[in-house]
Amino acid sequence: MVPLDARPVRPFSVTALRCLMTGMVVVAVSACSSTQEPAQFTGPTMGTTYHVTVSGADSLQQRRAVQSAIDRVLDETERDLSTYNDASEISGLNRDASRSWQEVSPTLFVVLQEARDVSEITGGAFDITVQPMLALWGYESASDGASTRTVFTPPSSARLEQARNSVGYARLELRKAPRTAVRKIASGMRLTVDGIAPGYAVDRIATEVRALGHRDFIVELGGEVRAAGQRPEGGPWQIAIEAPLATEREPLVGLRLRDAAVSTSGDYRDARIDTAGRSYSHIIDPRSGHTVEGVLTSVTVIDANAIRADAYATALMVMGTEAGLAWAQALRVPALFVERTVKPGEWRLVESPAFKEWRE
Repeated sequence: MVPLDARPVRPFSVTALRCLMTGMVVVAVSACSSTQEPAQFTGPTMGTTYHVTVSGADSLQQRRAVQSAIDRVLDETERDLSTYNDASEISGLNRDASRSWQEVSPTLFVVLQEARDVSEITGGAFDITVQPMLALWGYESASDGASTRTVFTPPSSARLEQARNSVGYARLELRKAPRTAVRKIASGMRLTVDGIAPGYAVDRIATEVRALGHRDFIVELGGEVRAAGQRPEGGPWQIAIEAPLATEREPLVGLRLRDAAVSTSGDYRDARIDTAGRSYSHIIDPRSGHTVEGVLTSVTVIDANAIRADAYATALMVMGTEAGLAWAQALRVPALFVERTVKPGEWRLVESPAFKEWRE
């Protein structure tokens, strides 16, 4: 298969990308100048930060209503989905060793159902039951933090094979009635929704802000972005996808985003290093238990919802450029694959046909 668009590029900086709201992977761009400045909301959450920009929230009462809505969503996400909070619902589910049905909150059930759908459509490249394998590679929980380069001993093939007995999305059963419930039918199964929870939170915040009557806003949490309507000065919201650099933040590709979400998954800011100096990605192929290796360093996906863009980006990193591009083309998913080249700071970009429509 010949990629639609594959070319080496250098990270660039243009005047359209001068006003940046820093995100973890994707950088949202706010208006550089406007007769009426939009309301800004920001703070820490889920081991990262959030930024919300809302046009039309001009009064103190309106701003308080938006902040209250954001806080409700983040409290809900922390309570139900946080794997680095021992008191969270998913942490309790992970501690439960039984194979009986366990009632779960609607929040957790929605996320588990969405994860199941993505697992099926990606052939298991995305799988929230991968936690036992992540632990073997030194990624026990999100509390480890990004950018932590830890020296460790890689797991043996025997230990990986043993962990595979506890992994598999089809071994997690979901039930809607009479109450939302799940059942783990594999011994030792543990779940991680870290690859989908930020997207869920972004979507929920967007829903709450829209319910307050606001049509023009942008939500960013840990690099997951969802935009609605337009910028205060008119036109789509502008964002920049970051270059895959471990210690620097440079814009690589500009996007025009309206009524859509974007997410990037990459291997360049969190790694484990063995005693021989070999680096291992934090992205694990759930089907094999091995870390993802190769020239592919990041994938960006655009979708109507942040939760699905979040999960798709991870799945495409696992698939790799060739298989991932074929998948994206078949489903008309806008996706950008960024590969390393022999020259430091120079990248090879491969994009699906649908991605071109969003380019700046």
